Amino acid sequence: MRATLKAARDALSGPDRHRFSAAICQRLMAVPAMRSAARVFVFISSGSEVHTHDLIRQLLAEGREVAVPKILGRTAMIACRLREWNGLRPAQLGILSPIATEAVEEEFDVVVTPGLGFTEAGHRIGFGAGYYDRWFAGHRSRAKIALAFEAQIVPSVPTDENDIPVDAIVTERRVIALRTGVC
Repeated sequence: MRATLKAARDALSGPDRHRFSAAICQRLMAVPAMRSAARVFVFISSGSEVHTHDLIRQLLAEGREVAVPKILGRTAMIACRLREWNGLRPAQLGILSPIATEAVEEEFDVVVTPGLGFTEAGHRIGFGAGYYDRWFAGHRSRAKIALAFEAQIVPSVPTDENDIPVDAIVTERRVIALRTGVC
């Protein structure tokens, strides 16, 4: 399933991916939870993911407190404060990662999460390492919002007791609100 979902995402043309990413980020910024968010934890896109680089730059320019993920070893992910874009360097698999290593432990208003596939019920499937589910289990946030291309929305994904659903999914076509007060 992961290979099929990644292939569907990879099949989007560069111009479509760029256009859809801009629409997704614009929709995200209109979500009430995001409009009022002072502290945001957001993934740094790579490859064919929804592009978040401009979103992160916008959040920084607006003076919001921004944190981005840093992978530590095979199982741990921390949220590190990002003060400026050039505080990032290529790390594992060439993915941009913060130079800083101090974890932000405070509650986030919004966590913007990636994934390979999502259901309309908020279940997600990632690459299988479980970084986000473990992070969600140990940290509080007011809203977990996934960014996805419409091609990533599927009828079902395998789940288990460790999987934590998101509160909303934003695509290029719609916002799927799964919890009252987020959208």
